[in-house]
This record gives sequence, structure tokens and C-alpha cells, in this order.
Amino acid sequence: MRKPNFFIAGAPKCATTALYAYLSTHPNVFMPDVKEPHYFAEDLFDFRKIKTLNQYLELFQEATEEHKAIGEASVFYLYSADAIRNVYNFNENAKIILMLRNPVDLAYSLHAEHLYCFYEDERDFECAWNLQNSRKNGLHLPKLCRVPGFLQYASVCKLGNQVEKLLTIFPSSQVKIILYDDFTASTKAVYKDVLHFLEVPLDGRLNFPRINENKSHQFSLIGKFTERPPLPLVKIALQFKETLGLERLGVIDKIRQSNTRVRPRKMLNVDFKAELINEFREDIEKLSRLVDKDLSHWMIG
Repeated sequence: MRKPNFFIAGAPKCATTALYAYLSTHPNVFMPDVKEPHYFAEDLFDFRKIKTLNQYLELFQEATEEHKAIGEASVFYLYSADAIRNVYNFNENAKIILMLRNPVDLAYSLHAEHLYCFYEDERDFECAWNLQNSRKNGLHLPKLCRVPGFLQYASVCKLGNQVEKLLTIFPSSQVKIILYDDFTASTKAVYKDVLHFLEVPLDGRLNFPRINENKSHQFSLIGKFTERPPLPLVKIALQFKETLGLERLGVIDKIRQSNTRVRPRKMLNVDFKAELINEFREDIEKLSRLVDKDLSHWMIG
């Protein structure tokens, strides 16, 4: 059985879904239908979709000799305390792709994503930011948040610390770092560079649609049903799919799509943005050194 030789390891809300989608159609790249299995993030137990090695390897059982690059995308591997070391122990020759962005923008975007998934119940980002200390002590936690640590926006988004740790495990020659700004500005060029890193030929892709834009639920109750369907209903659906021999039913997906609205986020308050920049300043400077690129523009209010 073949196993993955590259990993899109993070970070969340940095266009990893787009890169995953683009690579999935390449004839020499295999990526499983299950995005974000998070198998190696053992410290994020309740968040992992796949919890056994056999289940994990089954994700790649359809890979063939034509697939020179076999990979998966789990965006919290970089944040996880265990995942990167576990990935190295699994395949020390694996290639790692990291997609990173301005932590101020990342934190704000992550808050919106948590709201959409019902991990977060405080709709105002500044209020959610100010709840971090009390939530660290187990207070004011949303009922549906399976990993309270995800609500620690400062630590999740300090990417310099996380990249520094990764580079003590994997050699830099096996790590490809992509900045969100570069990916959005020159998607085609970055995509070609990724293919070169993975050692697969160009596939002639010309279309790079935007994927996973900022979104919200039109009706919260419907959103909660689609994101966290009742367990008895899930069991019935699984039995129904097995009886019919279907890969997926897609009913909840269709309901989710019809209830989803793409909306731009409002501008952050100037004083609050300055507070965020100050919080992330040291980490941005560290990341600048690690990627050997001036990121001082990230610290402009």
C-alpha cells in the first residue's frame, strides 16, 4: 500500500483549501477525498477525523504508480504539539508545504471560520479576543467547541514559533513556505512552483477559482443542523449509504450550500488592530528571519 510523501501542514485560513483543490485534479498527484484527516495530531484527539493507522492508509489505497506525489492537507498539523514529529517518524523524507499569512488577518479570519463551524459563539471578534484568558481557565467555552485551544487566537496565529519548531524536525530543503499574499497575487506562478517542489510536471492549469471565501450562515439554526447534525440522524444516513452502496448522499451538503452566504468582513477598529499588531510583532519579526523576507508591512496599522 502506498503512503503519502507530502503534507500541506497549515496554516488554517491561508488558502490551503484552494491549493488542495488545484492539486487534486493533477494527473500525477493523489490527494484523498477526505480533507483534513488530522491523523498525526494526536493531541487534538476529538478533532481528528481518522484515528487508526489502517483507516489512514485506506485513504490512499487508490493511488497508483502514476501518482508521483501522494499527499494530504491537515491545517492544524503546524499548530499541533505532536503532529510534525509524528509525520517525521512516519516518513522522514516527506515534503512539507506551509501556507502562512499576516497573523492579524489570520486571527480575524479564523474567528469567522469558528463562528461558521459553531466552535465560537461570541460574534464580535474583539470580545472573543478578550475572552482568551478566561477560556484558558475553562470559562465561557462554546458547547460545540471540541478543541478549546483553537479559541486561543494569539497562540494559534503565532506562526513564527510554529515554523521555528518545524524546522528543528524537518530540514529546510524539504519545506516549501508559501505566503498568502504571494499566492493570491500570483496564483499561477506559485502553483507552478509547488509542482516543481513536488517534482511533478506542469499540467497546463489556467483556471484558479477562489475557494473557501469568508462565509456565514443565512439561518443559524439550519447552519447548526448542517455543521453538527444529530448523531442518530448521522447513523441512519450512514446505514442508508451502505445499503445503497453510495459514496455519499450529499443532502446535507446541498442544504449547507443553499444556507451559506459569502460576505466580506468589516474593517477592524483602528485601536484594536494596533493592539493585535503589537501582540504579534515579535512573532512576525521571527517569521521574517525564518523565511528570509521582509514582512514589516504586516505591522502597519
